[in-house]
Amino acid sequence: MPDLTDKAAQAYSSAYQSAIDMVVSRYPALARLPSNEAAALLGDIDFEALFRGGYGMDAALEKLSVSFATQVIVVPPPPVTPSAETLATVLKFEVETASKQISQTAAEIKKIMMQSVLGHQSEAEFAAALNTGTLRPDQINSYVNQNLRSFHRTVESQMAEANPQELYIWDGPLDDRTSDECAQMIAEGALTYDEWTANYSAYLNSGTHYGCRHTLAAFVQAVQLENTKKAREAEGVDY
Repeated sequence: MPDLTDKAAQAYSSAYQSAIDMVVSRYPALARLPSNEAAALLGDIDFEALFRGGYGMDAALEKLSVSFATQVIVVPPPPVTPSAETLATVLKFEVETASKQISQTAAEIKKIMMQSVLGHQSEAEFAAALNTGTLRPDQINSYVNQNLRSFHRTVESQMAEANPQELYIWDGPLDDRTSDECAQMIAEGALTYDEWTANYSAYLNSGTHYGCRHTLAAFVQAVQLENTKKAREAEGVDY
């Protein structure tokens, strides 16, 4: 089942796909013009503004930033460490990084479109060039998903380090996508931060693998241990 991070990343990559589709749909009319006219027209277009506003990438980025904030600023209970100011600064950096990616992508798309028009390429050839020269929607999804989760893990780990007397679990889905390492960590149940770092310090910030969907989370209620029981039963462990 997709979690909130999956949904945020999917929504953003879907907006990106829509933007690419809009670009491709506009290509045939441009390609029918004489090359010099098409090149002049393309040169005058503020492609980044079109990509951001007309094709909806700024709106998608704003929704993505809200997803960041919801998961790492609103959700964690007090006391929150690092401070709200630090979280806001890091959030701003993450959003600006994604924004720069939009700028770079818009510039690259305009360059590819110019080359395709001058090369008298078909719509299919132009679409293939875009697929080769820019990030694909699945790559955008992976990139956004990884950044969201890495950011979340770093914050949760720092909060745990600042409150080592509390208990924490390795929180996240237990399904057919869950790695053996994460299943083992889920089976550990609720441990102190020192106990987690003793055996799993390499995973607390980075996750067990690229795209890892799990993070430390404060243990506050018994229902959080449902996956712990399932993971232990799957391993044949009763403790």
